[in-house]
Amino acid sequence: KGPAGPTGDRGPAGPAGSVGPAGVAGQVGINALTLTSPAFVDGGIIPAKYAGSTAVSPPLQWRGAPAETKSFALVMVDLNFPWGQKVPVYGQMPPPGTVPGDVFAHWLVVNIPANISSLNEGASPKAMPTGTLEAKSNLAAFGLPGNQYGGPAPPPGMQAHQYRFTLYALNTPTLPGLTTSSDYAAVTQAMAGKVLATASLTGYFGQK
Repeated sequence: KGPAGPTGDRGPAGPAGSVGPAGVAGQVGINALTLTSPAFVDGGIIPAKYAGSTAVSPPLQWRGAPAETKSFALVMVDLNFPWGQKVPVYGQMPPPGTVPGDVFAHWLVVNIPANISSLNEGASPKAMPTGTLEAKSNLAAFGLPGNQYGGPAPPPGMQAHQYRFTLYALNTPTLPGLTTSSDYAAVTQAMAGKVLATASLTGYFGQK
């Protein structure tokens, strides 16, 4: 189960009484928001070029945003981070409760303009759309760059981790108050009440 959305565990009823994703009004019909990548399919393996310390950010595309969309946010999290465990190579991991909700964020992007519908391969950090802000991921706590895409790097020899990219269509052109020091909690709090729709893309990556 993934982390709760920015406005709670369940969203309000959408059109025709549908129930949307976590904390988001429901989307129905052919215009539902979708997030895809030409590099891997949903539920597939993330290619190695998008993983590890030399990773480049993957190409992403989205369609079907609500007409009222004023901007997008993008969040990538590791759903299997081994909180409190001692793991190969990396050693002892931080205990549960180190970050709110035990969510380990690899990439936090806000203020993506509404007229943007894709990110090219390698866009982060130097070729992101004008006005976009890359906030601070949890990788910063490990001495790695936090204000850019951080590729999957699960402990070797363990089960592959599940990585989820979530795109948020927002009803505001910017999220005020956020800076390059803002973390996952700050980003999700800033999005509360502003989410029109979400779409997700999940990939797996493991190391031998």
